[in-house]
Amino acid sequence: MALNGLLELVRDPYQQKARVFPGLLTALPILVPLLWILGPKNPILTALLGLVTSCGAIYGLASVARGLGKRLEGRLVAKWGGLPTTIILRHRDRHLDDYSKARYRSVIEAKLGVKLPTVEEEDAEPDVADQMYDGVTRHVRELTRGKEHALLLKENIAYGFHRNMLAMKPLGVITSLVGMLFGVMISGMVQLSPFQIHADKVASPGAAGGITLVVSIVVFASWMYFTEDHVKRIAYTYAERLFESLPVIKQQRRGKATTSAV
Repeated sequence: MALNGLLELVRDPYQQKARVFPGLLTALPILVPLLWILGPKNPILTALLGLVTSCGAIYGLASVARGLGKRLEGRLVAKWGGLPTTIILRHRDRHLDDYSKARYRSVIEAKLGVKLPTVEEEDAEPDVADQMYDGVTRHVRELTRGKEHALLLKENIAYGFHRNMLAMKPLGVITSLVGMLFGVMISGMVQLSPFQIHADKVASPGAAGGITLVVSIVVFASWMYFTEDHVKRIAYTYAERLFESLPVIKQQRRGKATTSAV
């Protein structure tokens, strides 16, 4: 089971970049000092740790990243008032200019064989209109899978990666701080028993302590890049790219498309 899951993670670019990378970056500040300290002294333990990391641990970290990412997405969608792919189709939303919105809506109606809500219908029953927009978006996503939509896949991966990184940020900050603590202790900058601070070690922390500190500090700084506003911008970019791909979609038969959209 673990091997099959690992192979899927390695082969699937979305799984690899959007789920595995956030998990590994979270664990990296802890893995570096452990491998550095225990590796030379315990080759068997190092091999075992490598096996666990390459199989179950990677799959587990990816699952945690996905789970936390989906949970965060639920909170963000509630805060934003819907998914950007739904929001930009609403008549009342002003993210898109009127020309682009009308163009996307007309292509959706022509390609999928559906009738989108009018301004009056949306105002009267906004929840019903949103259900239609959600269904249409889901249908468009189904029709834009494949190699011919590689650019759209990249945008989807970018959104998934940034969403999952933001979800993992609290845990990542903690592991980075723990890694820094390991670094100052390995380098000898801080001695716990008795407690002493050796300022002279700052200039020469040693290979193990120096690499651990550098990795932990760099990873810690990288977490500061991921914010809700950044995820929101990428989500809207994906929504725009999704509807820009509409012209290359083959026209669907009206009966089948209407059922799928609903």
